[in-house]
Amino acid sequence: MRRGMTLIELVVVLTILAVLTSFVVARLIPLVDWITTDGAARRVTTALAVTRNAAILRGTRARLRIGADSLRIDREGAAGWEPFARWAGPASAGVSLTVTNPEVVFGPLGIAWGLSNTKIVVSRGSQIETITTSRLGRVRRS
Repeated sequence: MRRGMTLIELVVVLTILAVLTSFVVARLIPLVDWITTDGAARRVTTALAVTRNAAILRGTRARLRIGADSLRIDREGAAGWEPFARWAGPASAGVSLTVTNPEVVFGPLGIAWGLSNTKIVVSRGSQIETITTSRLGRVRRS
């Protein structure tokens, strides 16, 4: 009775495992890109909602500064803009960011200041999320 495996049997098993692993990894990369991009888009939409609510609840202006490295919320106070909240930006997760207006300001009624909508695009690999904020404070993801 023979115990163990020959070297050829071991090489064949390792080759089969390597091929199967390469197929699994190739299928998981788009999933990881989607999860990461979705998380970055959620952070941006959450920051927009928090900024709008901060303006409404305090009855003053609040602004969100959107950068690749950080999402910064400030509220207007007696001495000017005062820090309110900070989050890591999309770049911390390897997600790229394109924004038409890097500063969104909401007034006390929750209406955004400015002439046009703000369009924010976060992407990684083949996954792209677009966030559009209207002047009325509505946020739409597509």
